[in-house]
Amino acid sequence: MATVTPVSRHLQLQFQVGTTSSGLPKLKNRNYAHVSPKASDDDILAVGQALGELFAETLYGVSKVDQNGIEA
Repeated sequence: MATVTPVSRHLQLQFQVGTTSSGLPKLKNRNYAHVSPKASDDDILAVGQALGELFAETLYGVSKVDQNGIEA
């Protein structure tokens, strides 16, 4: 059976920087590494929203990105 081991986690903020020719939002990502694996989802969201307020662009989304190692 495979064993999953957390390797890293980062916070990704998506900002709307315009619209495409088809009218969809044009997004730009900003990534922040070294997020504690023990941080709760609520804490990550709160930090993401607080950071988003520091930028001129409109915050479109906050994501938590986990990288895991898988071993047999």
